[in-house]
Amino acid sequence: MRTILAILAVLAALVGPALAAKVTLKGDVTYRERIALPPGGILTVALVDLAAPLRPRVSARAAIASPGQAPLTFTLNFDESVILPGHSYALDAEIAGPDGTLWFRTAEPYAVAPLAPASPILIIVSLAPHEDTTPAEPATVQPQPTTSPLLDITWQAVTIAGKPVGRGIVSSLNIASDMRAGGRGGCNSWFAQAEVSAERLLFSAVAATRMACLSQDATAQEDSFFGALAATRFWRLDANRLALLDAGGAEVATLEKSAF
Repeated sequence: MRTILAILAVLAALVGPALAAKVTLKGDVTYRERIALPPGGILTVALVDLAAPLRPRVSARAAIASPGQAPLTFTLNFDESVILPGHSYALDAEIAGPDGTLWFRTAEPYAVAPLAPASPILIIVSLAPHEDTTPAEPATVQPQPTTSPLLDITWQAVTIAGKPVGRGIVSSLNIASDMRAGGRGGCNSWFAQAEVSAERLLFSAVAATRMACLSQDATAQEDSFFGALAATRFWRLDANRLALLDAGGAEVATLEKSAF
């Protein structure tokens, strides 16, 4: 079961003008290890200026509501005035035990444009090195297979948002065993990080090349495909057809194994 977090709300670390606009960053924090979080865990998310990463511009922490597994949802609120023009920003995340023992943390800051964030934000944390890196007994679930029928296969879109793809316009997906995802959007190559489990499928914010499409149809299909990836939360495989499903279980795209 997905662990539900209390909403993280925080005031700006630096007081701005009285009429400064409010900004909200939302996203998920997850990890790859099959480890259940015991009661009392604390999630901390910080927005850092990469010019001075040891002094967070904004940070917030909240107790994890109940034991379970990732992903953990966070919401970070702050004033627009804390963002300095021309500076680069990133998010850091940590999961600690009730005694302060660090369990997980980001290996590298998650780059983000705080005033115009890409969606969804998916921060992947790694086990923190210490003598006992196992904060709890593994969850009492069946072990997840080390392989998935989704991986190392090129899937080509057949329908996107319920509409057939355009003739000669290729939108594709490939997820490698190291969880790097990519493919063709319609006229650009795209890249992202994936999280795959027995039912769930999540993609981080998509990065893509910036070539101009040769037709409006290709542009529209690419935009629709990237929107489908952002909305994907689950997957279903029927024979050789892969369905990407949103949070409500509705199909946002269907894909088939590519012959190439």
